Amino acid sequence: MTRNEPIADGRTTDRTAQHTRRRVVKVIGAGAAIASTGVGTAAAAAEPTTDPDDLAFVETDGTEFVAGGEPVYFNGANNFWITHEYEGTRQRIDDVLDLYRELGIDLVRFWAHGEGKDGPLALQPEPGEYNEEALQNLDYLIEAARERGIRLIATLVDNWDHEGGMLQYAEWAGGESRYEFYTMDETREMYRTHVETILTRENSISGIEWREDPTIMLWELANEPRLEQDDVPADMDSLEPPEHREILGTWFEDMSAYVKALDGNHLVSTGSEGHYYGTWEDEYPDGNWDGQDYVAHHSIETIDACSFHLYPDHWNVPLEEGAEYIRNRVVDAHEEIGKPAYLGEFNVDDTTHDLETKNETLASWYDVADEYDCNAVLPWQVVLEETQDHDGFQLYASESGHLIEEYAAVVDEKSGGSDPETIPVGEYEARDLDDDGLYEDVNGDNETTHGDVNALFEHRDADGIRNNPEQFDFDGNGRFGFSDILALLEEL
Repeated sequence: MTRNEPIADGRTTDRTAQHTRRRVVKVIGAGAAIASTGVGTAAAAAEPTTDPDDLAFVETDGTEFVAGGEPVYFNGANNFWITHEYEGTRQRIDDVLDLYRELGIDLVRFWAHGEGKDGPLALQPEPGEYNEEALQNLDYLIEAARERGIRLIATLVDNWDHEGGMLQYAEWAGGESRYEFYTMDETREMYRTHVETILTRENSISGIEWREDPTIMLWELANEPRLEQDDVPADMDSLEPPEHREILGTWFEDMSAYVKALDGNHLVSTGSEGHYYGTWEDEYPDGNWDGQDYVAHHSIETIDACSFHLYPDHWNVPLEEGAEYIRNRVVDAHEEIGKPAYLGEFNVDDTTHDLETKNETLASWYDVADEYDCNAVLPWQVVLEETQDHDGFQLYASESGHLIEEYAAVVDEKSGGSDPETIPVGEYEARDLDDDGLYEDVNGDNETTHGDVNALFEHRDADGIRNNPEQFDFDGNGRFGFSDILALLEEL
């Protein structure tokens, strides 16, 4: 995100969560609770697990993301705070991911970087020197996400300097501009060192290197990488188009190839805002001012998916143009480039617009993402109720959570993850009569009676139950057992 205001560490408690959990499932190892909303777990997220071997890596097949050979779509979110150098504690990780599980969010984008900061969880205080406590916190994030059936996008550096970013690398190398970040041998080597450190990190909890963990879906080379014409050293003339586009493209080629050489398992993308390259006469944000070229840069062979962001308020364009912006990027990704597209950040500024306008606009953007099969959407940013709205671009469950939950159902259906109409249990076809995700009509007679309790007891070892424990988890303890038979009896 183009964040124009400093991060605030303060908190406010003027919002109260309004979403009630249907049931709570205990998470093994995380020491936290997972909330289930009744929205079926999509194939994209896979089932919650503590074992990475239970997950398939997300890959691409033409214009689709696939996992285990099946097309998958994602209902995602960004969260800056879970890796913040002061706020990114394990408790916050648990609280945020529990909220996400409740809302049906199955993909989280986070910062796997942080340069030159002083906080207790600052990742890379000096070039090549890493804070082990911060790295262990990220280890925990990966484990906690997997245990909740959530995938991750890890961003490796930031165009903006709130967490150090490209300008910090340039400063470490004796420079002062993003041009030097992209072109100096010293900065390029420091970036490669960081990439290798992150990708080859052995998780202190699981013992698995990050590059071997399918919980991570994709590496982003940078957050919103740009090279503006005047972003050069003071003693250098401004860049002449298309020079800045070519410099940025060369960096994408070189660094994506480097990531692929280290890691043959994961997808790679640019992390860019998705601006088209044209001339100074084109309507902002497109043109030739920041070096971005959505089509050319995402056509690079070692870039697997097309990234784009949407902030009409920052770009001074009408909100209603957002739908066309999404449509154009998805259509070009699918039809011209031939790759999946994901909307990596988007939101409406609630310091400028009222909540009704914000939600109506977001709903229209979700609708067009659905209509044109955008492969993943991740609003900036879905936060806990007590988190201060420091920039006008926060999403709270109490205000906009219904939009996320509704899109979770869309993603679930597209990914083939919806609950089946019936589940075979012995000679019966069990049904979910009230769409709560539990198949209380075990004998399939369209009512819940003692006959269902008897059928559940009689066929408690049936494959239909063993293969679908969540659908028969009537006591909410995360597994099927005799206590679920008693719980169903108590419901009568």
